[in-house]
Amino acid sequence: MKIVLRMVTLIFLCSIAVAAVARVSKSQFARTANQDQIGRPAKHQAQAKIQTFVGTIAKTGNEFVFSDDAAKHVYELDDQQTASRFDGKKVRVTGVLDAANMIIRVQSIETAV
Repeated sequence: MKIVLRMVTLIFLCSIAVAAVARVSKSQFARTANQDQIGRPAKHQAQAKIQTFVGTIAKTGNEFVFSDDAAKHVYELDDQQTASRFDGKKVRVTGVLDAANMIIRVQSIETAV
């Protein structure tokens, strides 16, 4: 009788351990399906679209912003150092628009003709 009770207890504990491992493996798989080994988005996910904007850079408070002539929007720029060289000038900004936060992730800024 004691042997049967021990076997039932052992089987029960093993099933709990297997369920816990399966749960951890499933969450680990979900993370790695969407990211590479160092946490970057996987290559199969849509890459952010690089766009070009034409407008003016101006200083507002302590930061430089970009005023888009076509869309009539004002965006923050993530590269303040480069933007500072174009204060008050008409420019062409190339980068990725983060529309939710109204920020352009700048790749380049050059004077517009």
